[in-house]
Amino acid sequence: MKQIVLYTAEDCPYCNIAEKILKNVLDEYNGLFNYKSIKVSTKKELKISSIPTILVGQTKIEGLPEKEQIHTALFS
Repeated sequence: MKQIVLYTAEDCPYCNIAEKILKNVLDEYNGLFNYKSIKVSTKKELKISSIPTILVGQTKIEGLPEKEQIHTALFS
């Protein structure tokens, strides 16, 4: 099973939206996938260039995700 991580920040206005989109996609699979959310203080900590960022295995989705991006990353 792929590891799914959502990187967010306290002052990020789009992070809650990204989390809702991710949860909606994952709910379609009835608990088959789990994810964790990590709040970061600086993007340099994790070598990511934008917040929110979703990592699905080795696939990186930056900014607000499209549902299809997440579906594709789950099964690629």
